Amino acid sequence: MRKLWIGLGVAVLVVAAGAYWFNKSASGIPGFYVWKVVAGEPLVAEKVPLNGIDLHYEIYGEGPPVIVLHGGTAFIESMHYQIRALSTAHQVIAVDSRGHGRSSEPEGPLHYTDMAEDVTALMDHLGIEKAHIVGWSDGGIIGLLMAVHEPARVGKLVAIGSNYDPGGTEGDLSGLSADSEAFAAVRGFYEQLAEDPDHWPVFFKKVITMWQTEPSITEAELKATETPVLVMAGEFDSIKPAHTEKMAALLPNGKLHIVPGGTHYIPLQDPEAVNTAMLAFLSE
Repeated sequence: MRKLWIGLGVAVLVVAAGAYWFNKSASGIPGFYVWKVVAGEPLVAEKVPLNGIDLHYEIYGEGPPVIVLHGGTAFIESMHYQIRALSTAHQVIAVDSRGHGRSSEPEGPLHYTDMAEDVTALMDHLGIEKAHIVGWSDGGIIGLLMAVHEPARVGKLVAIGSNYDPGGTEGDLSGLSADSEAFAAVRGFYEQLAEDPDHWPVFFKKVITMWQTEPSITEAELKATETPVLVMAGEFDSIKPAHTEKMAALLPNGKLHIVPGGTHYIPLQDPEAVNTAMLAFLSE
């Protein structure tokens, strides 16, 4: 009998260890799905027709509204650590940007300005006059555009690993391929979530074109932006350090926060550091 209990204990440990490493290797997303079931979240998950597309969004928690925006080629799940941290005291509205995740894709090119207008239209649809925004990479750019052009709709902005013009990024984007191993994970999610899984190469090309040509926020526009902005980046981010520092300096109410040892993927790689800075900033 004792051997049976020992065997069962070992089996449980093996399964638990396997689940832990699987969850970790998938950036914690399987754990997010388990949390959603246990916590009864999201409270809302639906698509709404806006600006010629069907925009997918989800609502978590209750309290002052915070809109959470993911990065380019990604999806709502990539912001799961921030969603969970914010949902304890906020109403979190998480959005799949147009063409991304479960949202439909327009016929033509993708533009950050259209994505910003989608968020404003969603706020109108939900009756939200003003909200904080937490955006990673492209999501931060969308939030920055809203702070520049729709300042009355933005409370505070947390922009993580974001740039205000194409010159702010490191490397040559023209060499990126839809079949690159670096994009295997997001490609896999796209093929699971998108209306047309085989559309990935076309979608990827649109995103790369957008990265190469946008955004085009001027220094004068940044200087005129009164929204409090936490400009956050990893120490080894793919956004040039000088660009990140300049953005924070140009913004009248900009605050710079660099995560030591972090890369462009700090929301997933070092969520504790990101969430601690994010929550402290939003509560100031």
